[in-house]
Amino acid sequence: MGTRVTLETIYEEVKKVNERLALIEGAVEEVITKGLPEVKIQKKKISEIEQSIQEMKRGNCVTLKEL
Repeated sequence: MGTRVTLETIYEEVKKVNERLALIEGAVEEVITKGLPEVKIQKKKISEIEQSIQEMKRGNCVTLKEL
């Protein structure tokens, strides 16, 4: 027969996905911020990009169409 699925099992899987997503977000952030100094860009733009990353982490985002 099949495996019984409980709310606890679902919660654990969602928790694992969130942990993996956090690792991916951290890696993307590091690549972006470490790569920025190599490109000639104004400090203001770097600040705006870092602020955008923080907004993204809080869940504040827009669709590409809105941009």
